[in-house]
Amino acid sequence: MATRTLRLAALPRCLVALLYGLPLLACVQDDGSRFNPIAAMTTVSEEEEREIGFEFDQAIRKQVQVIEDPVVAGFINDLGQEIVRTLEPQPFIYRFRIIEADSLNAFAVPGGYIFFHSATVLAAGSIEELAGIMGHEIAHVKGHHYARMRKKSQIPDILVGLAGLAAAIATNEPGALIATQAANQAIKLKFSREFENEADKYGGIFVTRAGWDAAGITRFFERILLETKRHPNNIPPYLFSHPEVDDRIDSVRHEAESLRPTRVPDPRFARELIEVQARLAYLRDTGRDTVPPPDRIGDTNRTDAMLEKARRLVIEEGYDEALVVLSRAEAYDPSDPRVAYNIGELLALQGRHRRALEAYRRTVRLDPTRALVFYRLGRSYQAVGDRHSAVHAYEQASTRAGASSTLRKRADWRIETLIFPVLLKTGFAVGAGPGAAADTPLGHTVEVFEAGTTQWIWWGQISDRYSGYSKHMNVRWRHPDGHLVAQTEVDEYDARYIGSVLDLEADETRIEGEWSVEVRYREEPLERHTFEVQRSR
Repeated sequence: MATRTLRLAALPRCLVALLYGLPLLACVQDDGSRFNPIAAMTTVSEEEEREIGFEFDQAIRKQVQVIEDPVVAGFINDLGQEIVRTLEPQPFIYRFRIIEADSLNAFAVPGGYIFFHSATVLAAGSIEELAGIMGHEIAHVKGHHYARMRKKSQIPDILVGLAGLAAAIATNEPGALIATQAANQAIKLKFSREFENEADKYGGIFVTRAGWDAAGITRFFERILLETKRHPNNIPPYLFSHPEVDDRIDSVRHEAESLRPTRVPDPRFARELIEVQARLAYLRDTGRDTVPPPDRIGDTNRTDAMLEKARRLVIEEGYDEALVVLSRAEAYDPSDPRVAYNIGELLALQGRHRRALEAYRRTVRLDPTRALVFYRLGRSYQAVGDRHSAVHAYEQASTRAGASSTLRKRADWRIETLIFPVLLKTGFAVGAGPGAAADTPLGHTVEVFEAGTTQWIWWGQISDRYSGYSKHMNVRWRHPDGHLVAQTEVDEYDARYIGSVLDLEADETRIEGEWSVEVRYREEPLERHTFEVQRSR
């Protein structure tokens, strides 16, 4: 375990060295010893893929400009999640980024990180083309191609080539790109033909599941080949990270003929692509981080009065009446982000998170500067079980929050715990009794507690990454009517098991129905589970 931690801790320094063109074969660690990134591993686990992707993402974002405009970044994330949604459950949180670069390229990093050059998004002639590229890159991650190549010893280390690519992007110098391409050829970075064919095949399947034509990517392939013919000295990087494009066009088109979209695609993506391309072009031309919000069109005093009326109604728990007032305010002045935000807050308060998402997204479009709005958006995504979009929203919140602010720390914590779950397994149990065998150190696992049981046990198995965190964890037990019955501390047991015991009074043991527990680290919720209490048959 210590070896894995040491290797991963050394990655950022090694990546920085690679990004700046320093020697590739070894890096010096903090203790003065030398670390060889090429010879460090022979196999890669899913957990290590997450770590590698996370470390690479942190390093590359310091070297290149990531487009953070909420509309542009939100679009590429939504497009990716539209495809990923058909593949769940997934071991990774998928992250989709647009980086500022003039060349046509897109590439995937282990652990679910997918990067598009801004020129690629601008060059896409249709949503089918962009979705085709997206599906192909997702297939590389889904197929664990990096891990499988490591096992077959087909490449020394993908990080070398990706870091070289990052250096070329950061410097924007042809010489750096040529050197990177030469290095890629020398270390055989390119995915094998087997894996490229696999990514073509499964990427096409993924795209059709989301409703688009699988042949869309061939039109993008043709586009970059045309670019090569027009400018033979400016070879698009996509040809190096995705080799033999011309030979694959026919096979992809042939494969697409046997595939039919399984549903009608969401029409908003085709519509929004045009807006996003215009917005992205504006950002590139002006050097701005985001597009200015639209001018206000209503009377601020009247809107203020309606907001105040809604606030008073909320205090009096007149939630439905408050929503009516806020809806009228939004109809009167749809350009005021405060109104949409208050609608989102009220809907979230009522537990109507899917509708809250819509209101928060309207708020972001009107005012993309508020970190708190993105944080609330992330919480609602998390509440409806969309962990991928939750991470995206929390990242936006972290980017906009102050460097040392509590909000940034809370957003970063939620990002980390979604990518690297604190609890690997959880459940409920009853005590086994003296000398009795049990399947956990805390007792027998149960799905349902019988009414009359006087002791309930929650248990979890904590990840090695969070060793020692259990002393700051607690469990909140809630009655079927929602009120808090008790808050219990968490204790450590064998084999990384942790647990919390609730001793009940006699009258409480007779209450049947759906109870719930919320596991928290300090004041941050980690997980929420429900369980049944029912009378024995």
